[in-house]
Amino acid sequence: MNPKILVSDYDQTFYLNDEDIEMNKKAVSKFRKEGNIFVIATGRNYFDFHNKVELYNFEYDYVIINHGATILDKNGNVLANFSINNEIINKIKEDLQLEKSIKYFCCSKLESRVDFEHRDLTKIGVIYNSKEEAMFMNNIINNKYSNYVNSYYVTKNSVEIISNKTNKSNAINLLLDRLNILKENIYTIGDGYSDIEMIKNFNGYAIINAVDELKELAIKEYESVSNLIDEII
Repeated sequence: MNPKILVSDYDQTFYLNDEDIEMNKKAVSKFRKEGNIFVIATGRNYFDFHNKVELYNFEYDYVIINHGATILDKNGNVLANFSINNEIINKIKEDLQLEKSIKYFCCSKLESRVDFEHRDLTKIGVIYNSKEEAMFMNNIINNKYSNYVNSYYVTKNSVEIISNKTNKSNAINLLLDRLNILKENIYTIGDGYSDIEMIKNFNGYAIINAVDELKELAIKEYESVSNLIDEII
């Protein structure tokens, strides 16, 4: 038997509301009991993700955090980690116009709130006053530093930046190599810009409130992750 892997984004996908996540938890439990593998691929950092695990007590086999920068197993063992080139950090900091931001923070491999002076950052996050301002800054970073980083617009007027050596899709490929699972047995579902690569490169599905750019690539839209699991199994 060849196991299947389902990779789901967390915010606005696996978690829509408290009622929906309870349905998803039951579906994931059934999925895993049949020998399949469930992976969360989230933009959240290590600390924020594990707060949600403790709050909602859900099962998973692997987690991809910070949009693909770090991969961990369910026991917290780090399987891979990609940091932003240290030499480019200060230049990016200058172009982000932090004086115009509401808030900013950086992450390292397992630390969730460090500053720009910390070496080997895995993610830089900046919150601006409007979607337009965040999208503008996102475009500047991608246009100017694409040889070093991937920048994503995320909800709440935020820009989040990781190394261009990784994304959620690349992280999934690393898991495939480790687990020796066929690509056609991989299913992905998400809603945001950082999910686009994995939706495009695998059997990709969209949650119904996903951004239009992702919906255009998706095989089908679902109201809940549990609905997709029901069809897979």
